[in-house]
Amino acid sequence: MAQTTNKKNRKPSIFFPSLVIYKILVIVMLLVAIGFLAMMTVVKALPSNITMPLVGIMVAMLIIASILLARRNRFMRFLGIIVAAAFIAVYGLGIHYLTSTYAMFSNIASESSGVSPQSGKDVTQEAFNVYISGIDQWTVERGYDLERSDVNMIVTVCPSTRKVLLTSIPRDAYVPLHRTGTMDKLTHTGIYGIDETLNSVEDWIHIPMDYYVKVNFNACVHIVDAIGGIDVKSPKKFKSKISRYRYKKGWNHLNGKQALYYARERKAFKGEDQLRVKNQQQVMEAVLKKMMSSSTLLTSYGEIMKTLGDEMETNMPQSDIEALIRMQLSDLGVWDIQSQRMSGEYEMEIVASMDPSNKYQVLKVDPKVFDECLEGIDKVMNPTEEEIQATIENKKKANLMNFINSLRGKTSKDDSEESEEGEAAGEEAAN
Repeated sequence: MAQTTNKKNRKPSIFFPSLVIYKILVIVMLLVAIGFLAMMTVVKALPSNITMPLVGIMVAMLIIASILLARRNRFMRFLGIIVAAAFIAVYGLGIHYLTSTYAMFSNIASESSGVSPQSGKDVTQEAFNVYISGIDQWTVERGYDLERSDVNMIVTVCPSTRKVLLTSIPRDAYVPLHRTGTMDKLTHTGIYGIDETLNSVEDWIHIPMDYYVKVNFNACVHIVDAIGGIDVKSPKKFKSKISRYRYKKGWNHLNGKQALYYARERKAFKGEDQLRVKNQQQVMEAVLKKMMSSSTLLTSYGEIMKTLGDEMETNMPQSDIEALIRMQLSDLGVWDIQSQRMSGEYEMEIVASMDPSNKYQVLKVDPKVFDECLEGIDKVMNPTEEEIQATIENKKKANLMNFINSLRGKTSKDDSEESEEGEAAGEEAAN
């Protein structure tokens, strides 16, 4: 009799609270479940092969937790508390994810007023090219000096195969100017404006540039800082000749300014501009990988758009940008980012924008390398039916894991390390 009285009078503890707390816990779970379902209905940002398992697990956890919490056995109630806590944490995080997505879409929509109409190309299905022109100026220098296109890169994107190809062109490449047909360095096309750069490149390679992105030094710094820095793997230890920064051999986590000077450095290397082009590709690839992750899109998109201001110029309609972001958030696809670069030999030639009585050092691109690069672009832009189907099948299998990785915030360094390991294994086998 005494034992029965003790059980009835036993005070609730932090691990075994009163029955009222259990009821409140169940109510909180129900509210979280309703909130999650409501946000999924509003946002429609997750594919069905992710939403169905998530809803199924949600219902199962809700039933299991309710049954355990209703039991008189304290151990069972303790298990119920654990299940309930896990439920609230997981689906609460899901609500945060979907709410952030909705807020970002609303932000994009509010910025879309007054922009140019859609390009006529479905960027979620059709391959397209984006020309990256990096201007060798800080924002405060604008108007005080001529703008030169210091970084020149073609970003070929194929949504149907989730492939991105970065094709770098050396700044000193000897190309015909669109406006006159005379020969000049590619970097000097920036003097006459972005249209001259685009037209000159299109005349030279006979591939249309659907969009362009023109950025200066400030834009590079702000983008990298907004996404929390990037990780690049340097093949050697070196000290920048144009800044105070030092870089170690192996992985380096870089903030905005460190990334900028890593990409700009050439005097510290014997290969000079060719190695700088490779470093530029490293930085661009690291930025793209991080920006294409869902967690980075949600947490950093607003920051990027807010900080860039007049430091970035693009002709890509806001509607196309929104379509790409929606596509990435809806299927959480992993992109295969590859790179190639044009190379050649330096020679002395007359350049159109400088004193015609003197010759200057220019890079004449190797015709064989030139053709190989164009072939690489063509393969990405025109995938086979087998490649498209393989991508669809892989996407179906990987969606749930990609969603989990996006919530974990898997970094570009993780992906790069896996890629490096694969490359190292391939080189070792070849040797």
